[in-house]
Amino acid sequence: MTSGCIRLERIATLTPTALQASTAQPTLAVLATTTPDYGWTDVSDLMEDVCFEAALNRAGQVFNIPNASTLDAFYTQIDRSNLCEDPINHKSYPFNNDEIIVGLWSSGTGCTARHEVQSVQRDDTQKQEAIQLQFIMEGDCPYDLVQPFWIALPQSAGFNVQIVVQSS
Repeated sequence: MTSGCIRLERIATLTPTALQASTAQPTLAVLATTTPDYGWTDVSDLMEDVCFEAALNRAGQVFNIPNASTLDAFYTQIDRSNLCEDPINHKSYPFNNDEIIVGLWSSGTGCTARHEVQSVQRDDTQKQEAIQLQFIMEGDCPYDLVQPFWIALPQSAGFNVQIVVQSS
């Protein structure tokens, strides 16, 4: 029998450069939620009602949700998969400032799991954004884990957003 977890902690956006900068200037108060500032909003809470089985089934797929009706259709699709015992709570999001929601779940076996942002490249002229993540599993625990990465990107309506995840 295997067990599993979905980790619902906030997305870590610290990079080694940001950590070095914060230690080099100890007089500045550094908050993990604002360093570095990619302009993203962590919206992982929109997916907290998605059960482990449904998230695991979709692990590795990148989702681009441009508006409220697509978000509602996303929840409906998960409900229709019949992977969750209970219906998904269809949450709403305001989609202000030409925002889109992009995200994914990564899965693996271990004690803990997290994503680290490796690079972000945005081209406003070509309307493209590429986000490279490192998926890090730690520990020798026999737990199947699913780690969410869901963000709202401002001023990205109509953008082609790619998320590439490398595993360690």
